[in-house]
Amino acid sequence: MERNWKLGDDMVVSDNLLDGITFDDLILTVHCNCPKITEQAVKKELKEILAIRMQDMEFLLENNIDKIIDMASKNRE
Repeated sequence: MERNWKLGDDMVVSDNLLDGITFDDLILTVHCNCPKITEQAVKKELKEILAIRMQDMEFLLENNIDKIIDMASKNRE
């Protein structure tokens, strides 16, 4: 079954909008992707991981913006 990535369907409000990045994530990515491991290469890989996470976050936000607005607006009147 394919996910919808929607609040109230296959996501709950305690799910992350932005997934964390562990040292292990970075180390494994550098190990696998960098022929020469340098300070510059590590920083580049971290920026690429972060860019991917940000794209995912933006998708989740856009996919759920109406529900977020609705839930945040409850009991305000």
